[in-house]
Amino acid sequence: MSKRGSEAKHIKTSKGFTGFGGGRWGKRPAPPQWYSSSTQLCGIYPFSAGTSRPNIGTPLGRDMNVGTAVAGDMKSWYDAGLISSASMMLFGLNGNGKSSIGQRFIYSMAARGIVPMVFDPLKNEYREAIEKMGGTVFSVGPRGKDRINLLHLGALGEAAARIGGVLGEEMRQEAIGKAVDMVALVVQINRGLPLADSEDAVLALLVRSVINRVRRPSLHDLKAAFLNPPPEVLSAVACNDAQQFLTEYRTLHLSVLAVLNGEMGPLIGGSESMSIPVGNPGGFCFDTSSIPASNTKLLSAAMLATWNIGFSAIDAHWELSRYDPDVYWGSYLAVQDEFWYPMRACEGIIDRVDRVGRTNRGLGVSELKITHSPKDFLSLPNEKDRATAKGFAQRSGVLGLMALSLDDLHELSAVQPLNAKEIQTVAGFNAPPDWKPKLNADGTPAAPPGAGKILLKVPGRVGIPVQMTLTEIEKKHHITDERSHRFVPKKEGAAA
Repeated sequence: MSKRGSEAKHIKTSKGFTGFGGGRWGKRPAPPQWYSSSTQLCGIYPFSAGTSRPNIGTPLGRDMNVGTAVAGDMKSWYDAGLISSASMMLFGLNGNGKSSIGQRFIYSMAARGIVPMVFDPLKNEYREAIEKMGGTVFSVGPRGKDRINLLHLGALGEAAARIGGVLGEEMRQEAIGKAVDMVALVVQINRGLPLADSEDAVLALLVRSVINRVRRPSLHDLKAAFLNPPPEVLSAVACNDAQQFLTEYRTLHLSVLAVLNGEMGPLIGGSESMSIPVGNPGGFCFDTSSIPASNTKLLSAAMLATWNIGFSAIDAHWELSRYDPDVYWGSYLAVQDEFWYPMRACEGIIDRVDRVGRTNRGLGVSELKITHSPKDFLSLPNEKDRATAKGFAQRSGVLGLMALSLDDLHELSAVQPLNAKEIQTVAGFNAPPDWKPKLNADGTPAAPPGAGKILLKVPGRVGIPVQMTLTEIEKKHHITDERSHRFVPKKEGAAA
C-alpha cells in the first residue's frame, strides 16, 4: 500500500475519524450541563444521564468528579438501609472544616426534629449555634459557672424516681454503675496509673455505700467513708476494723485525697451538679474551652464527666417518653469533638470510657465522633486499648475523611480498607493549585485548599468525594480561628 493510502486510513475516536479528510476535532468544547428531574428530562432522551449519588438527608455539596449534588447524614442513610449504624467517624487535619461539617449536620437534623447535643468543643465553636436554637450551654472549667458532682445520679436517677417500680430500680442501679465508673476514671486519670483489682472493687463498694446512705452524696462523703467504712464493706474485703481497712487501702485513700485537694477538686468535689433539662428541642452543649488543652488531666476528667451526664440524660428522656405519653421523643445527634483526647490520659481506661460515653438505648441516637488522625488511637500505649479503639472506626456506619497525610491514610486503611484512588484523592485535598496568595474579596485570608473537601466512605462501597460550600449565614457565624481573622485596612475614601 502507498504511503498516501496508509495515511488515509480512518480510525474512529471520541473526537471523530483520524486520518486525512476524517474531520477529527483538535479541541472539543465541553457541553453545558443542567440538573433536572427525570420527568422534565425525558423529552431530550438520550442526551441525559442519571446519578447514583445519595440525595436524602443533609445537603452537603457536589461530587468533585461529576458535579452532581450529594446529600446525606448518619440518620437518613441508616433509616434508608444504606448503612449499618447511624454513626460517623470524621477524620481531618486542622483548618479544613470538620466543625463546619458538624454544624451543617446539626442545622439540617434539628430542622427534622433531631435534638443536638455537643460535647466539649475545645474552641467553643458550637456555642452560638446551640444558643440561637434555644438550647442550653453548660460552661465547665476554672472560669465556668457549672460544677460536676460525680456521685450525683443525674437525669437518669431523677427519671428512675419518677417512674418507680422494677424499671425505676433498674435505672437507678444503672445510674449508680455510671457513678462508680466515673469515680474510678477520675482517680486513674489523676494518678496516671490503672487501679489494681482490689482497689477497683473497694472503690465500687464505697461509692455504692455512700450513694445509698447519704442524701446528697459527694466525693467528701467518699473521703469520710475511708475512715469509717460500713460493715458490709469491711466484710467484703475481709478486714476486721476500720484501722486495718485504712492500712490495706492507704494508697487508694491518698489517691482520692489527691483528687479532692488538687486542681480537680473545685470542679468535681462539691455537692452541687448541673441539671440537664430533658426534652429541650434546642439541645445542649458542654463548653470546656476555658480548660487549656495542655492540662490533660483536668480536661480529660471534665470531658468524661460531661459524656456521662449527657448520655444519661438521653437514656432518661427515652424511658420517660415510654412512661409518659406527654413527653415527646424526637431522637438525638451526639457530636463528640476531640473524641480521642481523654483516652490518652491513662493506660487501660478505654473500656470504661466506652461504657460512660455511649447510650444504652442506642437506637434513635446518631453519633458524630470527630478527631484529627487515626494515629490518635493507634498511638495508645496499651495493645488492648489499641484493639478496642480500632473497633470504634470499624463499627462506624460511614467514615468522613477530610485532608489527611499518606501515612494517616495507610494506617486507617489497615483498619477500614481504602483503595489506591481513595487514598490518592484524600491525600491531594490540601495540595494548592499554585503558589499565588489566595484572599477573599474583603482582603481576609481565603480558606485552605482542602477546606470543605470530604470523602464519604461506606464500608464495601467506593468513596464519594464531596466539595462542601458554606452559605452566607454559615460564613458569618462560623469562625473558628478568630485571632487570625486579621484587621483589613479600609480603602482611601471609604466611610469611617
